[in-house]
Amino acid sequence: MAHWFHRNVLKATYANQNFELKISNPTDATRKLCSDIKLSRARLLDLLRNPNNTSDSIEPAFLSYLSLLYGFLWEINPSEEEAQHVGRPNPSKLRNVLVFKWTHTLLGCGTFSSADSVYEAANMSVNVGLWFMKHAAMIAAKDDITMDEAKEVHSMLRRAAGIFTFVQTEFLPQLANPPPLGSDLDPRVLNAYVNQCTAEAQEVTVARAVELKHNSSLISALANETSKLFLDAANTLRPFKPEISAQWIKYLELKAAFYQSYAYNYCGENLLAMDKCGEAIRAMQESDLCLKKAKALCQEYGKTNGPAPRVKPDQHAVFKRLAPIVKLTLDKCNRENGLIYHHTVPGEIPVLDTKATYGLVSPIDFQMPSPNHIWNLGTYSVLAGVAAAKAGKEHNLPPVKEEAIHQSSKEPKNASGCTLQ
Repeated sequence: MAHWFHRNVLKATYANQNFELKISNPTDATRKLCSDIKLSRARLLDLLRNPNNTSDSIEPAFLSYLSLLYGFLWEINPSEEEAQHVGRPNPSKLRNVLVFKWTHTLLGCGTFSSADSVYEAANMSVNVGLWFMKHAAMIAAKDDITMDEAKEVHSMLRRAAGIFTFVQTEFLPQLANPPPLGSDLDPRVLNAYVNQCTAEAQEVTVARAVELKHNSSLISALANETSKLFLDAANTLRPFKPEISAQWIKYLELKAAFYQSYAYNYCGENLLAMDKCGEAIRAMQESDLCLKKAKALCQEYGKTNGPAPRVKPDQHAVFKRLAPIVKLTLDKCNRENGLIYHHTVPGEIPVLDTKATYGLVSPIDFQMPSPNHIWNLGTYSVLAGVAAAKAGKEHNLPPVKEEAIHQSSKEPKNASGCTLQ
């Protein structure tokens, strides 16, 4: 689905992060740890620049880095104590020995620093979540997509949602300082990401339901739930200044309006099949209004400046094919009503199903990996005496040089206009 997914830019950080610690009695293990974690971080950041990389290369690199970072996050205990411990581990005595600098998607190129390894883990996790979103968009933008690739798009978006949820529930409560307002660690921004990823995964479900000619009421309910998720994401971002959030909000609003049109279209089809022609006409009229609203929002989105590269959803076949379907169904309803039913068209809009019974998407849970084998009581004890670091001056960092995502110009030949079959 070329030009269909809005994607925020990756977060920038110093690729050559300093892991040199002032230790009076370094050991081979501590030297290896500092070397390995530096290399692991640099490798992960390099892999994240390219959405064409596979998840089989990203996920091990991410887990490897977190396992090496583990002892800077959580206390290392004897194995017997570890086995008996319930709940989240105790904070590490090493949490504040390193300073990490990160930019935030909506806040420009200036860094925000913190001498807190949880801050590092949270920001890196957000970057990995963004990569999964970009990887899904890359697959969806291909000229031809197999069933397995369609499933992968669905899975990648659910995994992204799971990572953002993990950051929300596990890392945010542990931060030494509250995250900057409007940053990627602001709970509202994370909520928007979770809802967006969930909604986009449900787009795949809706397209599949259309291709398989599922019941119109099911498609309508799924589209309605998808619309609500996009709108929830937009509403979450409204408190922020328009200059940083307007572009993202416009994308979410246009998707919400588009799927509302989709929902009323299939609601109308269902009502007509039930011989409720007057209500069907009213549903189709609302579908037409929602689609016009979505088109207007597409134009506004195209004119709105923001930190993300613009996409062109109104030029995609999914978008272009809905208008003739709505017109055809509305014309059919009017014709049937004039010849057969003679129903009065009600003023009230038909109520959409509020809950789909099948096809709803949930995030795939993410779990923190176990500590790397190099972390043991000996290593932890040697490092435990390192003094806390102090955050220095902030700097501007250049944007991450991301590899471009190929945008297909090929028109799908299926019913939904979506290449995810």
